Amino acid sequence: MERAGLAERLGKALETRLTAIVAPAGYGKSTLAGGWVRTAGLPAGWISLDEKDNDPVRFWRCLSGAAEQALGTAPAYVPEAAGSVRTEHLAETLLEALIGHSERSGSLLLVLDDYHVLQEERLHEAFYRWIIRLPRSVRIMLLSRHDIPFPLAALRAKGMLNELGMTDLRFTREEVADYWRLQTGEAPQEPFLRRLVAVTEGWAAMLHLSALSFAGKRAAGLDEAYPISGRSRHVSDYLFEEAFGGLPKETQRFLLRTSVLDRMNAGLAEAVSGVSAARRTMKELARKGLFMIPLDDDREWYRYHHLFRDFLRERLREESPAEEVRLHGIAAGWHAANGLWEEAVEHALRAGRAAEAAAWTLEHADVWLRHRETVALRRLLERLPKPEANEPGIVLLQLWTDLLDGRKGRAGSMLRELNAALGAMADRPAYGRMREEVRILENYCAVLEGDFDRALALIREYGERNDLPARDTPLLLGRGLELNEGAVPFIRGAFGFNGDVGKAGLYHRYYGKFIEKNGLHENAYTAYQQTAMAECRYMLGELPDARAYAEEGARLGRVFGALGAYVPAMILQSRLLAADRRLHGAADCMEEALEHLRQCRLHTTVWQRKLGARLAWIKLQLGDLDWARKWMKGRSGISCGTNGPAAADIGYPDDEDLIHARVAAGLGRTEEAMAAATAIREAAERRNNRLSMLEAELLLARLHAEGGDNAACARHLGESVKLAAPDRCYRPFLDEGAAIAERLKLLVSSSIGSSFTEEELRFIQALLHMARSKGTSVPDEAKLSYERLREPLTEKEKEVLTLMAMGLSNKSIAAELRVTEGTVKTHLHRIYAKLSANGRTHAVRLAKERGLLAP
Repeated sequence: MERAGLAERLGKALETRLTAIVAPAGYGKSTLAGGWVRTAGLPAGWISLDEKDNDPVRFWRCLSGAAEQALGTAPAYVPEAAGSVRTEHLAETLLEALIGHSERSGSLLLVLDDYHVLQEERLHEAFYRWIIRLPRSVRIMLLSRHDIPFPLAALRAKGMLNELGMTDLRFTREEVADYWRLQTGEAPQEPFLRRLVAVTEGWAAMLHLSALSFAGKRAAGLDEAYPISGRSRHVSDYLFEEAFGGLPKETQRFLLRTSVLDRMNAGLAEAVSGVSAARRTMKELARKGLFMIPLDDDREWYRYHHLFRDFLRERLREESPAEEVRLHGIAAGWHAANGLWEEAVEHALRAGRAAEAAAWTLEHADVWLRHRETVALRRLLERLPKPEANEPGIVLLQLWTDLLDGRKGRAGSMLRELNAALGAMADRPAYGRMREEVRILENYCAVLEGDFDRALALIREYGERNDLPARDTPLLLGRGLELNEGAVPFIRGAFGFNGDVGKAGLYHRYYGKFIEKNGLHENAYTAYQQTAMAECRYMLGELPDARAYAEEGARLGRVFGALGAYVPAMILQSRLLAADRRLHGAADCMEEALEHLRQCRLHTTVWQRKLGARLAWIKLQLGDLDWARKWMKGRSGISCGTNGPAAADIGYPDDEDLIHARVAAGLGRTEEAMAAATAIREAAERRNNRLSMLEAELLLARLHAEGGDNAACARHLGESVKLAAPDRCYRPFLDEGAAIAERLKLLVSSSIGSSFTEEELRFIQALLHMARSKGTSVPDEAKLSYERLREPLTEKEKEVLTLMAMGLSNKSIAAELRVTEGTVKTHLHRIYAKLSANGRTHAVRLAKERGLLAP
């Protein structure tokens, strides 16, 4: 039935960013929107949400599924082999796909039905921010029973909101008459129409039930023409009873038994109902309008209308509670047999089989953990009753779930609980595996908390043990959890101690000893260790070792589907090729990695963006300005630029943002490059990420130098030296180009250079040596003769220094040289500055080390 007034109101969805249709159940929201979408003439995607979609990862995947319907291709397809990704990465990838479609093809619509089931506040906030960033041609429609928890006033004020409420959806008197005529074939008489309008109040579900009841009574030859009685029960319940009571007993039995299911296909419905022709029954119920709703275009999966399902469940519970439990048990078995473990666990819990639910949850935990569906997993764990919830395996799983979701508050107490449980299970077969699980968790907690000393002690202890379990022991961490949440280099993330190259190198060196000792070379997590070692060696300038590690990291990452190791390893290989001035080879390396993603259907993950950014930078260096401009255009409004980078929002986009700034500078967009580099530096400092801080400082130094601001250049270059010297992080400087040597020499002679420590001076000395040798070798600093990087001492200053070394006081030195004591003090201050000394004793020691004292 066409409702012209509402269709006109809905038509405004084509002009506004967000359309919100809010009304209680049964007001025809889905029917109204579905009919309008079919006639609107624009690409559309539709998803019906349920409580499980409160998990952010699942929500964004569902939204990506809706986008796939509209786009005809999957914008964020991440199969199991891809490992986990952050929800922000899914959101960003989907946003990029929609922006690309908008530029090519124009408008599209995404409809989210039952939005009220989402209760996670953080999910609402993230979704709202995402909607605001959509291109103007992408429309969002939300159908909800409750108010949308967005700041709608702001959207309303900007004309970006189209709202329809319960009052708008109510059937008018004329529409009630038309609907009745359409459903029953008879025009309602005036008294009947008045009563129908008064009782139903224009409620679509009530009208539909009234028509079903009326038709059933007429078919049965009953005289009562009025479908609505004055019974005390709620009219809706009464009408459901009327519609249900007129059905054949076999159909009633099918409806009651399958009401325990949230969704069903033919196989599941047959198992639960015992009806062999379940597919035909479901299609017939849908055809008759008995609240059976198809969930896909192929009509394989169905669900009941929520109101009708609640009615059926209540009736089943009243008639036979034992039957309800039995049916949940059957459903649990069917879902388990078909590998649908979340539904299997839920039905097992409803069937009172808590031990089985706990066992299934523990056995198949990697299904959730690998994809970081931690909200869904936590929901199941919280529903487990005691004593199952207190089992060590379940406690361990709860802790993993907390840590992967960034919740560290309970980690200490839960680890103590687990260690106490270990003491009570020493004679049980599961003791060995559980002990290793707890030890790995302790190390993981230490790494996440940045407790380097603890993490290093634990990994060293692990490497020194001789009682490790067999290689095939099913350690939870060994099931393919993704360690990298988007950090390139990998050591920029948690397992590199936030870009601390020295700590990362030491930790992964001991990790390597553990791998070597236990023959764990062919392992998913060895890929990360090899990639980390490659990056550390590269930063130290040890290129041959870096190349060997990177090749192995890429190989293992490819074999085991560990993209968080594979992609950084391939990017490092391209950097090594670029260091050899083989830019075409560096570009080919990125193309190879992108092709691998395409072959694995992983080309829309966050990793594609990482590779694409690196390729854009190489193309710019090869002189392909069009390629660089196209890449920049694709990133417009997504990450950095005049609005700053997205570093605070999406984990570790620093590599992409840094490349954005570099490409902007290469294209002559200096102001944009400077703003982006400054924002990257600030974000990195907030996270205390040393590697990002170093790279941002170097970039700012270069940008200021190119702009002629030598003072600012010196300031940022000085900060770079102070960040890099402790870990001897040479390569970022050398990657900036040959001009680095001259800038460093000027820096040493400046006022900033006077504050450098001996360690920092030796670092600069080594850098200059490497720059002369084209960065192909790392000098042995112990064999380097001291180079006078600063202004040399004058002859008079040498005399003062020699006399000071002999132990003379300032007054005695003045008398010996026949100058005033004030003049001696001036010489001393200059000597201290040139030697970076902090006093007489320090100056004498440095002078002896450098051979500056006269005989």
